Amino acid sequence: MGLGHNRGMAGPTAAHPVAAWQGPPATRPLSEATLSRRSLIAGGMALAAASFGGCALNRPDRPAHTFGELVGEDPFYVAHRGGGANWPEMTAYAYDQAAALPFVQALEVSVCLSSDGVLVCSHDPNTLRVSGVPHEISQTPWATLSQLTVTAAETEDPDQPRRPFSRFDEVVEAHIDRLVMFVEPKVAPAVEPLMATMVGLGQPERVVWKQPVNQKNFALAKQHGFGTWGYVLDEPSHVNRLGQFAADPSLDMLGVAVTASDALSAAVRDAAGGGGKPVMMWPVRTRSQRSRALSYGARGLMTSDIRTLPTLPL
Repeated sequence: MGLGHNRGMAGPTAAHPVAAWQGPPATRPLSEATLSRRSLIAGGMALAAASFGGCALNRPDRPAHTFGELVGEDPFYVAHRGGGANWPEMTAYAYDQAAALPFVQALEVSVCLSSDGVLVCSHDPNTLRVSGVPHEISQTPWATLSQLTVTAAETEDPDQPRRPFSRFDEVVEAHIDRLVMFVEPKVAPAVEPLMATMVGLGQPERVVWKQPVNQKNFALAKQHGFGTWGYVLDEPSHVNRLGQFAADPSLDMLGVAVTASDALSAAVRDAAGGGGKPVMMWPVRTRSQRSRALSYGARGLMTSDIRTLPTLPL
């Protein structure tokens, strides 16, 4: 637990030195631990395939060991896209920088799948927004994607160097021993290999599976011992079933965008409270957005400004 105040909602319990930048992922040597992990991941593939059929004082001085410990913090922070307001989003460099901060406990990663089956850290299925080069990730091999770089144009320091696209397996293997990982498949073909990768790592207590709240993979994620977070969008298929989602035992947390309407924010807060579930809001970048999130009872704050926002007084 951190040293700050706790606002009192009990969180769910889950089923149980940062390296310097070394160049693009393709050039990094694989350690014995990485090779061993990849053999575990291969085993996880078979298992998953069968299944498919605050301020600084609010933060602990060490990373949370489990999802259950993380949600015991009030508030707790997650580095959205590795801190996309601070560094080029979803790059190994961004995740390494965020993980090096002593108060960071959790990272968020979205993934797409390349044409040759590599899980790629990317929110968008097309590379245009972040690289300036239009490639559909699903139609492009990793050898091509690995040559692209991510712009810093959307960060607080747009003149900082661009950074290479990153493989998901290398990012998660670098940090799963220390930090809670929020992972989301952004395209349907990525669901099974992502689930298998996380199963193969053998640390379910540090995995949170996130998707829109009406998706069907949460029960399977819970079977594997992962935490789960379903986020609510302003769509009838979400809004009209809030009570059902709040009562769903396969969902540990509900979420809503910090930019959502007052009506939707209140509805999610009330539904989650009725179901005994914490609320997480995203993407919380400013102090005013944090204040708004906390006013709606959010316990979790997914922030792109992971370097600064958690250090500012509440």
